[in-house]
Amino acid sequence: MRALPGGSAQTFWQLDATETALQSVPFAYVRRDLSTNALSSSAGYILADALSAVGQGKPYEVRCAYPFEVQPGATTGSHGCDLAGGATRNPPDLSSCSTQGVTDAASWVAHFAGEDNDVQRQCSLSAQVAAQFRASLEAHEQVSPTFSNQPTTVLVAAWDPSQPATIPIEALFYDVGNGGQLSQAQRYQKQYFDATGQWVPILRMAFVPASGATFGFDETDQLDSGFTVADLLNARFQDTAPCPGDAAAYMCNGVIIRVTGYGAGFHSWNPSPTAIRLNGVSFSYMRADANFTAVAYEGGAGLIMRELGAPTQTPIIARCIYPTDAGTDGRADKCGIRTNPLSRPCAEQGVTTVDQWRAIYNQTGWSQSCSLGMDAAAFNLSIEARRTLPTPQTIRTEMWNELIIAPWPQDVPLQIPIEAVFYTKSSLVGAQYIQQDYMQTTGRFLPIVGVNEMSPTGKPFTYRPDDQQTPRVGSVPAPSGYGVAGRSY
Repeated sequence: MRALPGGSAQTFWQLDATETALQSVPFAYVRRDLSTNALSSSAGYILADALSAVGQGKPYEVRCAYPFEVQPGATTGSHGCDLAGGATRNPPDLSSCSTQGVTDAASWVAHFAGEDNDVQRQCSLSAQVAAQFRASLEAHEQVSPTFSNQPTTVLVAAWDPSQPATIPIEALFYDVGNGGQLSQAQRYQKQYFDATGQWVPILRMAFVPASGATFGFDETDQLDSGFTVADLLNARFQDTAPCPGDAAAYMCNGVIIRVTGYGAGFHSWNPSPTAIRLNGVSFSYMRADANFTAVAYEGGAGLIMRELGAPTQTPIIARCIYPTDAGTDGRADKCGIRTNPLSRPCAEQGVTTVDQWRAIYNQTGWSQSCSLGMDAAAFNLSIEARRTLPTPQTIRTEMWNELIIAPWPQDVPLQIPIEAVFYTKSSLVGAQYIQQDYMQTTGRFLPIVGVNEMSPTGKPFTYRPDDQQTPRVGSVPAPSGYGVAGRSY
């Protein structure tokens, strides 16, 4: 494993001046029987084991092993394997211990004590001789807990940094137990993809007492997971089949989307004070058969929720839907009456057919329309009603519908079913702000997708790795506390 400092803009496989001079690169070797509890930095990359690397046509050479972490200087002899200097070289084995009669753990510990336990005067054990390499691991555990908690160091022969695809990189990692940042690992993942066209997986890891380094994989950490999210959104957009168990359509298909705005005074995933006062957060429902021609207010940046039947810790509850925008900020309750008596809920007026809805709508227009309920029949009626609107649509507020969701608790972004950040037209910067705020707050990745409501392919959602803000250098600091919502819409 090679841990790297988080602030560097350099591509992660590049060599620094010392490594170039030595033609050796330091790595940590971790195993369950070692007491290492942290690396020098909390993110980096992992090489494949030597046999797998050979099988991939990417062989590499381990020059020597040090029981404790060390950074050899540029002039260190034997490609960094002779810290003290003066050792007799015996290529291809460049280790320095054997020339001093040190070949096992006991003699190494004694030699180390004779050098005042100075890690910069360690002798290196052989990586060519199995018994000596094993001795480097045993010695790591035999000096003191302070030393044993450090990583080991193995020196790997340098590679050609202009050919990253030839380096046997197995995975990237971030250490969740020591402040590791997913954004740093994603930056490396994007660098490697841009250079090679290949995706290397990101692993979460932590050092667990008595278990050593443990690793896990989460699909949602991967930058390329956004392609899957876009595919799922397009599939739900095109899916017009009835939901199982006679559930309403929003429980299993279609796409629930909201232009949220963004800014330093609030988090885009929190209900606004106005939404709380009016008992409703305004979304729209997109589906291929819903005659949906524009995202609300003709676009912007915001959030997409999963289908409401998806499992989640804090379910969000749909209250009502209007086939068009309904000017709900002008109502005392977003699902209730505005001023015209005909604007009270459709069910109270016995509206169960498209013709009945159309008769009322012809009198009220969009701003005084009545709300439909959340049962399957009423929700389907809202979709059928949209198909009676003129095409092309000339009234701006008829280009989208308005789905009212009950406000959920503040500051629970990981508990609600947010699926993606989105943008339309020129609103990418806003989406990037929301994505960055989400990762800064939660440590998790939400993909940004572009939305083209009138896509000629019938697939309005697209994902581009270059749109993502989280992999950019310095874009996301360590997670912090939540802010206070302050917007009024």
